[in-house]
Amino acid sequence: MMHFVRRDLATGWVVSYFAFDLDAGPVEFPLCPEGMEYVRVSAPFVRNPPTPHHEAIVLENGDIDWIDTATIERHRIEAINAIDAAGEELRLAVISKMTQTEEYKLAEQHAREYRAAGYTGQAGRGVTGWTRAKHRDGWTDRDSADDILATADRWYDLLFDIRDARLAAKEDVRHAATAGEIAAIRADMEAHMQALALQMNTTTTE
Repeated sequence: MMHFVRRDLATGWVVSYFAFDLDAGPVEFPLCPEGMEYVRVSAPFVRNPPTPHHEAIVLENGDIDWIDTATIERHRIEAINAIDAAGEELRLAVISKMTQTEEYKLAEQHAREYRAAGYTGQAGRGVTGWTRAKHRDGWTDRDSADDILATADRWYDLLFDIRDARLAAKEDVRHAATAGEIAAIRADMEAHMQALALQMNTTTTE
């Protein structure tokens, strides 16, 4: 079996692939359009670029390699968009967790009101319900209010962790010198979001 590709003479990029079985008889090449040429390659070729802006070229030894044709600015734009998307997806997930029921919002409100009153007077049901549930541990309404607010504060901290990571990564991308640096920043940011997502799953209330 012989392997050939059709190559654009102007760009050097591979356009299509053909295989010919020598045992089947004489090789008859399809008509080559103007501005194209046939080049023998060492192995079958499947057009599956790493990114939409990669193009295939034929090396001197007949192997095929992919080259990145995008400008550094294109890489910046794509990375910043991806960073924003990753941050926004997790941010919305956190907000959904924080406000998934009216009960959670009211419990935080009651806890903040009780703390603002110096832990005096009648605490709201969002607090007293948690106190009754924790009676085996001897909790007071103050214990419940502090616990509810500590959990809420962890959610707010997580939101700011997401924001800090997103802003820092975008700024790093703007100052990166190469496409490789940009790709690494993007990958680190996405890994950071995955780590924060795991943290979100361990941040529970009541």
